[in-house]
Amino acid sequence: MPKKPSLTPMTLNVGRLLQERTRDYLKSLNKPGADVPDVLCIQDIPLAGLALFERLPHIAFSPMTNHLINGVRGVVGIAIASRYFLTDITHHTVWGDGKLKDLQGINDQNQRHLGAESDTLVEASEDRVAICAAVIKDGVRFDIATTHGMWVRGGVTNDAQRLCMTNLRGDLGYEGYRRAGLVLAADMNFGRGSEIYTLFTEKFRDCMPPEIDNTLDLEHPFVRKGGKVVTDYIMTHPAAYTDPYSISEVALHSGVSDHCALSATVTKE
Repeated sequence: MPKKPSLTPMTLNVGRLLQERTRDYLKSLNKPGADVPDVLCIQDIPLAGLALFERLPHIAFSPMTNHLINGVRGVVGIAIASRYFLTDITHHTVWGDGKLKDLQGINDQNQRHLGAESDTLVEASEDRVAICAAVIKDGVRFDIATTHGMWVRGGVTNDAQRLCMTNLRGDLGYEGYRRAGLVLAADMNFGRGSEIYTLFTEKFRDCMPPEIDNTLDLEHPFVRKGGKVVTDYIMTHPAAYTDPYSISEVALHSGVSDHCALSATVTKE
């Protein structure tokens, strides 16, 4: 039988806005002989940081906010970076008005220093967005999406997260049908078994192995306190009743951000 076409996507949350170890990891991809993923889905990436993707030159970027970085405002968003040509790129605003605003409620250390007041300010000044794109590898089309889900304090769902994620599920569900299947690789900011997880998995298939019980880096403050949570996912949305994608070799890679990098092999029927 002929071998099924496959590619290797990876999702990476850069955490503290391109912290040094994240920068080192991205630079390492440019070295000769580096194991470069076919597709890198990245969240919270400064626009200026896209210059690091020398080996992934095809990039779709969508801004979320004008962040305060080292005392200077800079555009921050999400991106799909690929070794291969991207086409059929769509951008979706699932929370906010689509107008770039200065992020409020965050200090220069990227901390919500005003507690619940910060949460309200962030919700009002940071859009939540999603990108979908078709990756063409060896003449085969793979449809990939990424997003950065809305964070809620203590993991307690609120109305803002419900509306945001309902919009996201609807928009990506539409893309899944239109594209005859979709792979979602993202930091979703909800845990397994939560209300929003249940909402999402009514339409999307969770492809994370059940034995993976944490996707935060070992240096993350929550993990240091003994906590574990899965917030980063590889999911698929079927085309009608048929899912053309198989997900295998899901792996975590620590030491590159405050979240683990998440990789997987995607095979298309």
